[in-house]
Amino acid sequence: MSEPLGSAVTNTDPNSCVTVQCARIGKPWHISPRGIEFTAQWEAFRAQMYDHDGAGGGGNTTIGYGHLVHMGTISGAPSEAPYFNGITEVQARQLLHHDVCEAERIVNNRIYVPLFQYEYDAIVDFIYNHRSHNDDFFALVNSGHYDQVPAAFSQYTSAHGAHPLGLVRRRRATGRLFATGNYDANH
Repeated sequence: MSEPLGSAVTNTDPNSCVTVQCARIGKPWHISPRGIEFTAQWEAFRAQMYDHDGAGGGGNTTIGYGHLVHMGTISGAPSEAPYFNGITEVQARQLLHHDVCEAERIVNNRIYVPLFQYEYDAIVDFIYNHRSHNDDFFALVNSGHYDQVPAAFSQYTSAHGAHPLGLVRRRRATGRLFATGNYDANH
């Protein structure tokens, strides 16, 4: 059984104290191996740098499992030098683990309510993929309205003014993961 969150008096009788339990876990949180795999499947391995994200128009220079080399298209910038010859899948996994740490830091700093592991993994995947303008999302999670969070993911499907099918599917899968613990990342 999990540790009690606290106790409360249920009415004016001081002898009516009850212990409050929660199966959700508190901080510190860390992404699970299943959470890493969920993100890796959605990001897909790319051995060479690319700058087209499938949403029309140019994207940012990326490699591996969505590792951001730099903002903007491939340009020969110094940050591209380590990746000119591509990377292996092992190197890509190392970059993914490193990059997920930043998403974890953001989530751990911005979420104040307890979460199930799969809820945390879903939020980390979302932040890894959508790194900005998430204040409303964090406010919703922190409100404790867990039942509203899965639908909220779907509000973040715009990329360069379009709503690419892959992103729409990813947000649905992330919402399903948050709601049910289903780590299925099939596209």
